[in-house]
Order: sequence, then C-alpha cells, then structure tokens
Amino acid sequence: MPELPEVETLRRDLSRSLIGRRFVRVDRRLPKVFVTPTGLDAQELVAKTVLALRRRAKFLIFDLSDELALVFHLRLAGQLVHRAADGATLAEGGHPVPAFGAPLPHKSTHLVFHFDDASTLYLTDIRQFGRVWLLPSEAVDPFLARARLGPEPLDPEFTVDILAERLARRPRAPLKPLLLDQTFLGGVGNIYADEIIFASRLGPGTRAGEVDRAGIERLHSAIRSVLEFAVREGVAQVLNGKVLPGRDFPRVHGRAGQPCPTCTAPIVKSRFGGRGTYTCPCCQPSADDARSSHA
Repeated sequence: MPELPEVETLRRDLSRSLIGRRFVRVDRRLPKVFVTPTGLDAQELVAKTVLALRRRAKFLIFDLSDELALVFHLRLAGQLVHRAADGATLAEGGHPVPAFGAPLPHKSTHLVFHFDDASTLYLTDIRQFGRVWLLPSEAVDPFLARARLGPEPLDPEFTVDILAERLARRPRAPLKPLLLDQTFLGGVGNIYADEIIFASRLGPGTRAGEVDRAGIERLHSAIRSVLEFAVREGVAQVLNGKVLPGRDFPRVHGRAGQPCPTCTAPIVKSRFGGRGTYTCPCCQPSADDARSSHA
C-alpha cells in the first residue's frame, strides 16, 4: 500500500507538473472509483484549474478553482502517472504494478484526466480499491475529520510528549498494530512500521505501556527519521515481498534471511497481527513476541 512517503513524494512531483493546469475531459472507465456527492458529477471538473496539492496522512488533495476539490486515496494498489503530450513521464507514484514506464492506459486504468496542455493523468489500480472523491472545498475538512486521522508524524507539533500521551491511552496495544492504526498516527503502513520499530530497537509485540521514556524518545526519533529519509532519499521499493536488488532501503522489511545491517544476524519474517513482519532477533530482543509463525 502506498504510505505517507509515497503519497508525499507524489504530491511534490505532481505539484511541479499539474499546478496551473486546467481539466478538459475526464474518462471514467470504472465508475465506482470516482465518487461524487448529490449534485456533482465528473463534468464539473471541466475547465477547473489545479490551484494546489496537499496531503493528509495517505490522502492526496487537489484544491481546484471554483471552490472544488479532488481527494485521492490509493488504498492497497493505486498508482498515479502524469504524462506529457509526447508520452514523457512528468510524475509517477504509488503501487509499482504496472511497472513505472509501462504503456498507459493499462487494462486496470480506471480514471483518465486530460488537461489543457494535452498531458494526461492516469489512475491505475489492479485491486480496484482506490477511490477519488469530487467535493466542494468546504466539505474536505469534514470528510477528513470523519476518518479520525491521528497526528501527522512529520508535523513539528508531533512531539515526544504527544507520542507519550497517545501511547498511554492504549497501554495494552502491541506496537506494530498501533502504528498501523490510522487513528493513532496518520500515514504509516506495513513497510515503514517495520522500519520504525527496527530503528527504535523495540519489538512489534512490545505493548505501548511497556515502553519507557527512553524507548518513547527512540520511537519518536525513528518515526521522524525513517519517514524523512524515505521522502528525501527515495521511497521503499518492495515487490512481491522482496526489496528490489541494489537498494539499501528498507533496511529490514523485505529482507528475510539477509544479514541485519547492524549486527549481521539473519532477518526473520513472521506473521504478526495478520501482517508480514520483519525483525532482527538480536537487535530487537522483544521480537520473539511477534514470531507466532514463520514464513
């Protein structure tokens, strides 16, 4: 699933190519993907201009002229690709299937947006879970509020004390499912949860109430550093459960059997909370809690 770094990187790239562009046509190839409230339809987009792009957790918001907005959520396997009139890729991000650079539209391309410079934005989703909502601008904040999203992990207002307070509310919750809970913290998914927990030297099964102040400080630092690194240096590239060859990041996720980058012990893959989970049994002593079954 595209997580905070993927959506934030995509937002930045699309901002360079889409701001100021005007919609001229929308092709709805799979109508259920495009959601509109009563009184609006896809044709409302025609002649509207993209004014700004912003992100909240895993949601990508296009602020448009005439008090309209598009809200994207790529869910499990959504992908957005913006291509120029000559076919050159201007921006791309999200799930890596179909492979970036592949011909578009793909058989799973469900929405196609055409712009005034003859460029095209494709929404492709092999699982059909992604959604795009067309909303009045004033409805965006209430829409996001209904998702009950937790704090933005890269926001300066997300402090160690805020994290400590939120952990204290859920003392019996295991750490990994808590990080994946979008009401606890907005934007973290399975890959980055493993990276954050590894960097904090905790275990996925460590209960929130068992983390002392030093551990909370390490966890806070890991949340910020892992996500900032991915946004700055390049997002995690994992396909079919394995890191793409030649990549140093992620450090543990997708590396079952490979040496831990810190101590060289083999990375272990297990199932925890129904999710594939990667840990170092030496650097994360409480990782034993997670190894209910081995892959």
